Amino acid sequence: MPMRWAVLGFCLVAAAAILGGCLRGSGQDGGKIVLRVADWGGASDDDEFNRVNREVYAKFERMHPGVKLKIEHIPGSQEYVFKLLAQHVAGTAPDVVFLDASSSAAFINNGVVTDLTPLMRADPKFDPDIFFPNVYDIAKRGDKVYALPGNFTPMVVYYNKRVFREHGVPYPQEGWTWGDFLRTCKALSDPARDRYGFYFVNWMPGWITWIWQNGGDVLSPDGTRATGYLNGPRSVEAVQFFTDLVTKYRVAPTISESAATGTNLFQSGEAAMEISGHWAIVGYKAGETEKFRFADLGVVGLPRHRERVTVMYESGPAITRQCRHPKMAWEFIKYFSGAEVQDKLCGSGLAIAAVRSVAEARRDTSSLEPVFLNEIQYARAPWGAKVEGYAYVEDVGRDAIERIMIGKVPVQKALDDAARKIDHKLFGLAGR
Repeated sequence: MPMRWAVLGFCLVAAAAILGGCLRGSGQDGGKIVLRVADWGGASDDDEFNRVNREVYAKFERMHPGVKLKIEHIPGSQEYVFKLLAQHVAGTAPDVVFLDASSSAAFINNGVVTDLTPLMRADPKFDPDIFFPNVYDIAKRGDKVYALPGNFTPMVVYYNKRVFREHGVPYPQEGWTWGDFLRTCKALSDPARDRYGFYFVNWMPGWITWIWQNGGDVLSPDGTRATGYLNGPRSVEAVQFFTDLVTKYRVAPTISESAATGTNLFQSGEAAMEISGHWAIVGYKAGETEKFRFADLGVVGLPRHRERVTVMYESGPAITRQCRHPKMAWEFIKYFSGAEVQDKLCGSGLAIAAVRSVAEARRDTSSLEPVFLNEIQYARAPWGAKVEGYAYVEDVGRDAIERIMIGKVPVQKALDDAARKIDHKLFGLAGR
């Protein structure tokens, strides 16, 4: 076990004891096998998604009368990671956990979840070719597979057709470039009406693609250092471009202006475009305003530059190494990742099914779906799928952008400082 995890483990054991988190529900209940299944609480906030999930779980129990599922919701993505790590250290981990690709390295790299390939090889009915290959590969390490893909989304650009029509600006087209994007933003911006071309949010999962599209990156290919990458010339150039949207061209609101409104400026009709994932569709449908109607929603791939690339965020089920019933757990995660369940879950609009046939069958359900499906070929896994503690990198990245936009610190200096901080604090590379 790496030293930082050994130290963390001590703390987590103590935390688990203090919080009374020593759950021991796995095993038998009235002669039934009990499978403990943990997920994060976000999805449970959606009543429709929650209802569908209950139906999915209930059907599995009907298919396996000798099995009882015990669902454990853990709200908050970081809270989810820390609580499950605490349970692993304390020997009380659930049988099945859902991995968010953004943080899955914490579970895979530290042996919390088990390699599924022996179970796959022993199951003649399992076919990994039903999944999109790049989505299936997210939880792989060499030939080993640590989670099955559930559902996912590439990041795209949403736009409000009404704003485009009012300004007489053509809708963005497939294959557009950074130059096209900037010209469009300028044409749509009207400071006198507090209208912006683009709604920028200082959220690294949403802006890392600018760096990738310019041929830069946040970390070295092996994920061990940020210096020379986050502060490399391609990354600096990309960050200069998207921060200039706010500070130089004024085609996007400042961080302070966005915070002052307390609303999503895209949904309020004050910004014409924003970058987000498939999950946003649920909110768009439920949050129509006078200036934003779902019928006016358009979607297009991210504007390209030196490279065409987007990031995809995914979740899928895995089996813990402490699972007491691995064969039944395998039946559950295979069922959950299968076509029938993914079709039901993705019907809510939250995400795209990793099962290709299901995703393709939904292509014609709206004019938006073909755009998402086309973007899959350009989608790359987030760094958090490979690097433990990547949330820290995202925090430092967010702070660097604030220093640039609010503190007027030059981009090169802000990224130099951020890269050194990441190396020193996260990877222990100070002085190299």
